[in-house]
Amino acid sequence: DVVLRQRRQPQKQRKQRQRVQVMWRQQEQHLQHSRKKNIKIIVPFDAGGGVDITCRVISEAAGKDYFNGHSIIVENMPGGGAIVGQTNVANAKADGYTMLAASAALVTNPIFNETTYKTSDFKAIAMVCFDPQCVVVPKDSPYNTLEEFVEAAKQDSLKMSTPGQSTSPHLAGVQMEQELGIKFDYLHTDSANMQLQQIMGNHSDCALMTAGEAASAVKDGSVKALGVMSEERAETLPDVPTFKEAGYDMVVGSFRGLAVPADTPDDVVEVLDTTFGEIMQTETFKEKMAAANMPVTYMNSSDFDKFLQDYAATMTQLKEVVDSQK
Repeated sequence: DVVLRQRRQPQKQRKQRQRVQVMWRQQEQHLQHSRKKNIKIIVPFDAGGGVDITCRVISEAAGKDYFNGHSIIVENMPGGGAIVGQTNVANAKADGYTMLAASAALVTNPIFNETTYKTSDFKAIAMVCFDPQCVVVPKDSPYNTLEEFVEAAKQDSLKMSTPGQSTSPHLAGVQMEQELGIKFDYLHTDSANMQLQQIMGNHSDCALMTAGEAASAVKDGSVKALGVMSEERAETLPDVPTFKEAGYDMVVGSFRGLAVPADTPDDVVEVLDTTFGEIMQTETFKEKMAAANMPVTYMNSSDFDKFLQDYAATMTQLKEVVDSQK
């Protein structure tokens, strides 16, 4: 079947894959292990979340068609709000075979928590997904538009459910407070599922979660979505307007990508950058991501690195505000 699929591919794509495979073989002297060793992606969260699902889609889409037949293995290493897994990769051998499933926590943990590593201790390989934050309210909430919601939050503090202190949704809420002049009282939980339980049980006025995480509950009418923080409407929630449509210039979301230890040789980074970029252009990858309600937003190594630097600058500015709320 693999041979047949390869024959059907356009000649240009076949040549690109052959070039990448040649490049990979040339880097074997740098990788210092047998040809049978698989590439491992450490996911610093439990199985079943957005970061985990994204990495498993990458693994399935790649199969054994890349890296000279090597497989991509996904290993969950949760703990400490992602610090355990991130520390493991920061200290791993910089040979290109141990990678990190990179998310906002790679930036926020060194800023808001005590860690033995910095974001600069990693090299970005690729952004895979950018899932915009979404404001969700109970289905019988008096707020039916984002404008009504913002006006209400200017008058009285609203209870905002988050998946945890200093998580992307929590920090997005802090940004909303700063930029829109509103006020939230935060109820920190442990997951998006717990957030939905709070909303559906009317224990919270609102929640911030990604559009992908909210999509199923919104579509079945369990909750209402008032706005998404993206440039354009989210494919997973096409009927929900953006913040920009309501006049609020906010583009905020949770990103997922890949990174390696900072000491990884540049030529190895180049091979990983090129190869994962090719994997993410396949129809298999795109279809599996769509089925999981995960939007594909690809950035190569250099673009993703700049994104991380800009995000770190924004989060550093928010640190004083977040610390005052603890």
